[in-house]
This record gives sequence, C-alpha cells and structure tokens, in this order.
Amino acid sequence: MLQTINAVLVICGLGLIFVLVGGGTAIGSRRFRRRAHRAQGLVVGLKPSSPHDGTAYYAIIRFTTRQGVHVEARTHVASNPPPARPGRQVRVLYDPDAPTLIRIDNLMGRGTLLGLICVVVGIATLFVGFVVAYQELWV
Repeated sequence: MLQTINAVLVICGLGLIFVLVGGGTAIGSRRFRRRAHRAQGLVVGLKPSSPHDGTAYYAIIRFTTRQGVHVEARTHVASNPPPARPGRQVRVLYDPDAPTLIRIDNLMGRGTLLGLICVVVGIATLFVGFVVAYQELWV
C-alpha cells in the first residue's frame, strides 16, 4: 500500500512538473511574441549544441532590425533536424531591446509546440497517476 502511494505521488509529481514547465514555456513564448518585432532573416550557419556530440543545432541568422541595425544571432532552441538550413530565408521574431534574442517565427521556433507537448504529456501523466491511485486504493 505504501509503495503504491509513493508510486502515485511520483507519477503525479512528474505530471505536475511537465504541466508547469509547459505552461511556463507557453506563457514566456506569448510574452516574447507580444513585444517582439518581425524581420526577414537569412540562415548563415548552424552551431552544434555540444562540440562533442553535434546532435542538435542552433541556427545562426542574419537580419536587419527596423532601425536598420544589422544583427547576426543564434536561435534559443537547438533541434535535430536543424530549425533551418543555411541559405534559407526565415521570418524572425526579435526583442527590440535586445535584438540578439531571436526566435524563428514558426510553431517550433516560437516555443508554442514545446509548451503544448509538455502540457499534454503532463496531463497524460497525471491521468495515469489518478487511474493507478483509483485502481489500487479504491477498487
């Protein structure tokens, strides 16, 4: 009985962590989008997330701000496959107060998809925890 309670607490705790992380990611992404400016950018390179494994890549993007400042910046999310290939034009969201803080203006780059995935995984994990608790403790 005690093992079941501990297992349920661990499962529900993990689910809650995923929901909170996903919700935080979605809220942060929304706040960034509200203050961000858009620009057309060019992917000029890729940077591996780790010099040793090289399995995920950040895109290096060159663009010009509304004020005419030329910026070259790295995306904040690394992925595999890379978020965009060198030579490709992409739409960029950038922080007007800190133009090197950029995101590619697509579902993955904005952070929306990652937040949604975390929330869904968290809710599913919480559901499993509740089902286990119900079956073991009340049936």
